[in-house]
Amino acid sequence: MTILGNTQQWNDLLDSLVPDIVELILSAWEAMPSIAPDTREDPVSDELCRRLRAAKELASLPLQVRPQIVELDSADDNSDQGRIDIVFIPLVPDESIYFALECKRINARQADGSTRRYFSEYVKEGMMRFVTGQYSHSVEHGGMLAFVLDGDVEGAIKGILKNIEAKRTMLRLIEKEIQPSRFEPKHANMRETRHTREVAAGEVLIQHFFMPTKQNLLPAIA
Repeated sequence: MTILGNTQQWNDLLDSLVPDIVELILSAWEAMPSIAPDTREDPVSDELCRRLRAAKELASLPLQVRPQIVELDSADDNSDQGRIDIVFIPLVPDESIYFALECKRINARQADGSTRRYFSEYVKEGMMRFVTGQYSHSVEHGGMLAFVLDGDVEGAIKGILKNIEAKRTMLRLIEKEIQPSRFEPKHANMRETRHTREVAAGEVLIQHFFMPTKQNLLPAIA
């Protein structure tokens, strides 16, 4: 099925699908297997993408879900061409219209047994790619998913939000406070932030998913 129209209509279509995308992500995460406490990001995002593509709800939506997409037409020509972990693409003839989901590990166990938080990496290597327009430069929505490997989701939320506040100017944060998600306002593990950008689409609204991981179950993603 192909949906015809113009750029604004395609953006409007994506906007209308964001609540469904958020629901798909939350539902797919609940079905995720256990994850080893030292696992890296790619195996987790790949498994989540498989779960999303297999979701029954996806069949009724004009969306494709694809893993590891490179944004070649980045608004920032000097940025590295990072791979977006998961991309939700509406069925329109414009590859710049998509919802990007970037996945980052938090509180990962290191080889010496210590824990590395990765709060700063979540901001600098995740959120900033939306703010600069490297990701999602033609649309107004995007998502960040933090999977918390030690189970301390509350601590991870506090640590990441503190890091966001400390980098408010760099992030071009608009709202005075980080808000609950407008799509899931009662979900304890979701937030949203809004940022200004120097791209045609203007501001970007980032949905933040702070997700717990299942532990001590087999088989595990490693």
